[in-house]
Formats: sequence, structure tokens, C-alpha cells
Amino acid sequence: MTRTIALSEKAYNELKRLRERLGLSYSELIILLVEEYEKKRRRELVELCRRLKIGEDEVERMRRIIMEARRRRW
Repeated sequence: MTRTIALSEKAYNELKRLRERLGLSYSELIILLVEEYEKKRRRELVELCRRLKIGEDEVERMRRIIMEARRRRW
């Protein structure tokens, strides 16, 4: 199944440039970008927890709260 999305000219050109450089399809590129963004956010959260000296049990509790919030329909 395919979907159509609207992009600004700048966003399209940036995606096109990156897609051509990496040799990926648009779908592959978007999936890669989303995965990399999620990895970056996880690294930032781990670093923040380390700096705040938050224990593993508290990190797990925060993770469950975040996952529950993501499943909610606003």
C-alpha cells in the first residue's frame, strides 16, 4: 500500500538529496530517519538519567509511563 503526503519544497529537496546519496527509496529513507531519531532520543534519555543519577528501577518506571502515553489516543 502506498500513501501520498504533502511536503514543502525544501523538505522534498532535502529528502531527495539524501535519498540519492544513500541509494535508498523514499520509504527506506523515512524509516531510517525515524529509527535514527528514536535511537537519538533514547541516548539522550539515558544520558539525562545518568546525569541525574536516576536508578534502573526509576528508569523502568519512566519507560512504562512513556509507553502508556504513546498508546493513548488524544
